Amino acid sequence: MRKILLVCLSMALPAAMFAQSDPHYTMFMYNKLLYNPAYAGSRDVASINATYRDQWVGIDGAPKTINISADGPLGSYMNPFRSVAVGISINSETIGVEKNTDIMTYYAYRIQTGSSVLSFGLSAGAKLYSANYGSLNPFQTNDKLLTQNIQNAFLPNFGAGIFWSSDKFYLGASIPNMLQNYYDKSASTANNLVSREIRGYYASGGYVINCSESFKLEPQFMVRYAGNGTFQLPMDCDFNLSAIIYDRVMVGCTYRTDNSVEGIVHLQINRFVSAGYAFDYTMSALNGYNSGTHEVVLGFDFVKDNNKYSNPRFTKSF
Repeated sequence: MRKILLVCLSMALPAAMFAQSDPHYTMFMYNKLLYNPAYAGSRDVASINATYRDQWVGIDGAPKTINISADGPLGSYMNPFRSVAVGISINSETIGVEKNTDIMTYYAYRIQTGSSVLSFGLSAGAKLYSANYGSLNPFQTNDKLLTQNIQNAFLPNFGAGIFWSSDKFYLGASIPNMLQNYYDKSASTANNLVSREIRGYYASGGYVINCSESFKLEPQFMVRYAGNGTFQLPMDCDFNLSAIIYDRVMVGCTYRTDNSVEGIVHLQINRFVSAGYAFDYTMSALNGYNSGTHEVVLGFDFVKDNNKYSNPRFTKSF
C-alpha cells in the first residue's frame, strides 16, 4: 500500500496529468509573499522568514517543503513611508520521485491612500524540476513516458498581484505563475498527455476585531483555484479564525475545504524574533495512513527604530 501511495504522490507524472506548482502552507498568513508579490514591504521593516512543512507523516514519499524568503522596503528608515519594496524567496519541495526548487524575486510599488496602503507587485524567477522515474516500479513497463528521467528542467515564470491593507484589514489577489511550462522540454508540446504546470489564482483577506485592549479576533481566508480552460483543479479554500492575546500570542484554527483542520500557535518572542507551529489533521481517506502534518515557521525582523511600534497584525508578523 505504501508503494502505491508513493506512486500516487508523484503528482506530475507525464501521463494525462497536470500539476499546480505553487507551494502550499498552512500558515499562509506568514507566507503571503509566496502567493502575492504585492505583499513585499508590507511590514515596513526588512524581514527574513523560514518555513518547514512535513506533510502526511508516515507515508513514504509524502511532500516535504522548506522555504526561505526575505523582503523589505527600499530607502532610508527615516522616511515614514517608502513606496518601493523588493524581496526574494527560495522554495524547495520533494514529493515522491520529484523535486522542485523555485527561486523568485519580487518588486512592489506602494501607494499610501489615507490610513491604508495599496500595493502593486510583480515577480520573476524560475524553477528547477527533477523527476527520477527510474526508481518507480510501474505496472506498464513499456510506457515510454516512465523510462526517461528529468534532471533540472529549467522552467522560467513570472507573476503579478495587488494588495490593499491597513491596521484593520487586508485584501489581496494574485497570479503567482503566469506561464504553464511543460515539465519535459523534449516532449512534444502538442501532446496533451505530457504533464505541465497549471496557472493558479489566489485571493486572500483578513480583518481584526478589537474585543478589548488585550484580546482581538482575526478571521482570515485564502482561496486557491487552478485551471487553463480545458483542465481545472477543485477550488481549495482555507478559513481561519485566530485569537490575538496582548499582541504577542496568536492561537488559531483553520478549516480547509479539502477535508482537513489545522491548529496554529504563533509567538512574538521579542521585537525581532517570532516563531509558530501548525498541525494538520486529515479527515479524508488518507487519515488511516498518516499521523498528520507538521509545519514550523521562524521569522526575524530588522527593526532599527527602537521607539517605533510594530503593528503585530499586518505590517509585520506579530
